[in-house]
Amino acid sequence: MKSLLLAACSLVALALSPTAAFSQEKGKKAGPAQQMVNQFMKQLEKAELTEDQATKAKELMMKTAKEVIKMRTDAEITPEMMKKRTEASKTAREAGKKPKEVQEAVKAAVPFTEAQFKVITEGEAAVAKTKIEIGKLLKPEQIAKLPPMVQASLKEKAPKKEKK
Repeated sequence: MKSLLLAACSLVALALSPTAAFSQEKGKKAGPAQQMVNQFMKQLEKAELTEDQATKAKELMMKTAKEVIKMRTDAEITPEMMKKRTEASKTAREAGKKPKEVQEAVKAAVPFTEAQFKVITEGEAAVAKTKIEIGKLLKPEQIAKLPPMVQASLKEKAPKKEKK
């Protein structure tokens, strides 16, 4: 009788443990790396990734996101600084400014040191490289379903022609 009761309790505990773990995760706020991954995966929704593609894309982006977050933390770049940077960039782009002007607007809005600005640039390059790797996992038909800006981020840029 005791073994039957113990077995029943074990089964109930086993059945509820994934549910409890899931509800705890759901209640927890995602960290910055997970937020980066979630934001990127949301951009890929229309591509209708296979489960394997989605898993590989998440793994690649998570690895890069963790590296970028560590670089930013080591350089003392706060989430508030990144938020101000994003807002300044968005405002400048919406005003029709050119990329160099957008960069100047960001520099004016957020007092990054040269070292911090270098870290941000390196982080953006790492994310761009990862997006290209993820783009290689997708079929052309899947990429075609995505908005033009997302499509462009998944493809390698053609080398610029030198001016004569």
